Amino acid sequence: MATIAARKIVEGGLAASLSTAATGGDEFTNTGIEFIRIQNSHASVAYTVRITAQTTSIKHPTYGTVTKSNTDVTVAPSADAYIGPFVQGSWSDTNNKVQVLYKTTSTYSSGSAIGSGSHLLKIEILYLEN
Repeated sequence: MATIAARKIVEGGLAASLSTAATGGDEFTNTGIEFIRIQNSHASVAYTVRITAQTTSIKHPTYGTVTKSNTDVTVAPSADAYIGPFVQGSWSDTNNKVQVLYKTTSTYSSGSAIGSGSHLLKIEILYLEN
């Protein structure tokens, strides 16, 4: 699993800097303002990106027990997707990181095509401060 550093979007602009998605998944430090850009450069295969919920059930005084599910986003062939931001209490693991997994088949992080060849799945982590 690779750790990806978030990049700040500034007034003057920011050039894209996508990293190849790691077959075993990726992670990033979560401050609650980051979002993910995923680029699928495969011409005919869709990928599913999973953001793993860390807190799946909480007791809320008004709503009772509330359940948080993993977020699964399908990225169409030759398309981009944007996911986030991520509330820390729901998405951060014990190291304050968000876990990102990928799949092309029924098992997450199993497809060797994710990070090899000309059909790469790419990721970058961005944030914008006020």
